[in-house]
Amino acid sequence: MFRRTPLSIRTTRTIAALAISGLALAGTAGIAQADEGQVVATSDRGSIHEESARKAAAEHRAKAQDKRRGAVRLAEEQRIRDAVVDKALAQVGDAYGSGGDGPNMFDCSGLVVYAWRSVGVDLTHYSWAQYKQTERISLKDAVPGDLAFYFENGAHHVAIYIGDGKVVHASDYGIGVVKGTVKGTPWTNTHFTGMGRVSIR
Repeated sequence: MFRRTPLSIRTTRTIAALAISGLALAGTAGIAQADEGQVVATSDRGSIHEESARKAAAEHRAKAQDKRRGAVRLAEEQRIRDAVVDKALAQVGDAYGSGGDGPNMFDCSGLVVYAWRSVGVDLTHYSWAQYKQTERISLKDAVPGDLAFYFENGAHHVAIYIGDGKVVHASDYGIGVVKGTVKGTPWTNTHFTGMGRVSIR
């Protein structure tokens, strides 16, 4: 019959130490796994944030480009309208003549045709046709280059707006091309029909 030999104190301590080490290793592995999961989750959040930032930056660039294009388009339209006004004003003093569209004799719609043709825009040589070809706008919104119409639906007279409530137009025989006002005289107050805007698109 065998007798169980008691373990020495040193052996007992060694076994206890190994058990403790195993538990410690197991705990460390769990912590490592938890840390790894946390890194992955943090990485995912970072990716989502970066993607959102990229989208926001792209939208900002697109809006800035649209704004620049809009500013360029407005500047070009203003340049064209200014050129129309300059061309018309250069004719002040020229004679009036029915059916005239330049270079030295004009009727009212002929002056409009002449000035707008100089910037590559063709309009019909007839005030009623020009009334139908333009967009209706209010006088308070008028800009240089817009057209002022008179008599019923603009059928009988048209002038080119030059700003500050003033126009240039081919008035009548013996008067020729002169500057005047959109309204403010008995004749203009009575016969003013409205304003029209020529499309530059």
